[in-house]
Amino acid sequence: MDEIDIDARVTGERTVIDVTGTRDVAVVVRSAGGERIYLPPESFDEPVSGSPYTSPYQGGSGIDGEESPYGGDTGSTRGVIETAEGFRITHPETATEFDVYRADEA
Repeated sequence: MDEIDIDARVTGERTVIDVTGTRDVAVVVRSAGGERIYLPPESFDEPVSGSPYTSPYQGGSGIDGEESPYGGDTGSTRGVIETAEGFRITHPETATEFDVYRADEA
């Protein structure tokens, strides 16, 4: 299996989780408001670095989920924003726990 990297930042207002190295995972986030399942962007079956025109400045969220001047939220589906190397999840609450699931390679 290829290596993936998960980076999570939890604040008093939200949780931001960056997944790099793949788009073929699902993330389950638990917080005071309940549990939410985040699926990868709809184009997850495309290679992570498939286009020579992919820019690291795409997406609508900057560091810690703040708005970024480098683009809108194209490719976003309910809290999930596609990035050049994977995707970013912005959960609207402080996470108490999260799990990452990916398919077994046969």
